[in-house]
Amino acid sequence: MTDELVLKVDSGLTFSVNTQIKEQLKWLIGIGQILPGDMLPSANQMADLLSLNRNTVNLVYNQLRDEGYVSMHKGRGTQVMDNKKIEELQMQRQPMHQLVTKTIEEATEKGIPLEQFFTASLAYILLHTNVPYRLRIVFVECKEHDHLFYRNEIVRVTNAEVKTVFLEDLTSTESLMLEALEYSNVMITTLNHADEVKKIFSRYEKKVLVIGATIDMSLLLEISKLKPGSEVSFVCLGKAGGQWMARSIQEAGITQIQSNAIGIDNREQLIETIEHSDKVYASAAVYTELKSLAPDKVGFYPMVLEKSSENLLKEISKTDN
Repeated sequence: MTDELVLKVDSGLTFSVNTQIKEQLKWLIGIGQILPGDMLPSANQMADLLSLNRNTVNLVYNQLRDEGYVSMHKGRGTQVMDNKKIEELQMQRQPMHQLVTKTIEEATEKGIPLEQFFTASLAYILLHTNVPYRLRIVFVECKEHDHLFYRNEIVRVTNAEVKTVFLEDLTSTESLMLEALEYSNVMITTLNHADEVKKIFSRYEKKVLVIGATIDMSLLLEISKLKPGSEVSFVCLGKAGGQWMARSIQEAGITQIQSNAIGIDNREQLIETIEHSDKVYASAAVYTELKSLAPDKVGFYPMVLEKSSENLLKEISKTDN
């Protein structure tokens, strides 16, 4: 796929580089030049191809995953999904392909510069179409916690456009911070990183809302019935996420088990930990993969958005409409 994939970025366009790359990939998937099951170039390969920072490409791939177009697996890469989202994209883009091709041909024949034509087209649409308002939320979380759970909950409650920005990238890339500020109506993070994120955006006078999650009561009842001294491991995308899972169990008063915390990103240690555990609980982001490794040991760690957080999200979806 790397040899065949030709993308371009133009820093002079009003659209961000991230958006340019993401929309080109969606276009190629939609018209069938990239097929379900195809592997996209690695972040390093794509960054080298476009002379960009790897973090920029990682952000694009994460956005495509959050939108349901690709899956990402540590050590295996980024793969185009074969699902309903891809089918819908193909149904949208293929008729567009014929129309856009014909329009470009006509504009070229008349000597109309294409960039000016499409910028003017956007202006025409904005002037003559009632564009519905939609809340835009930037969600900031680290890569080690189950950021997919939080993002999905934010979408479910607010029906907003939600962009996930990773804290690790935000602190190292100034342009990403500015882009997040420009994009968002609302900035949201979790209790895990509330102080850090608020500090980052305080100089821009940007208000940051904080949400939290708790554990479904059924899990607490299940773990409380385990034999005292049982070796129980908690697995998330990274070790910090696993530590949060284990700590939440302890804070609920369940202390008779021996807890381990690990991230799925440490494959060698993960396999060893599973072998020595009596029970393994996995967050939603890693459950399917872990279940395939040890179906008899792995259980689901169900998280629930805190009621106060859900009410907060409902309020912003009303007040910002």
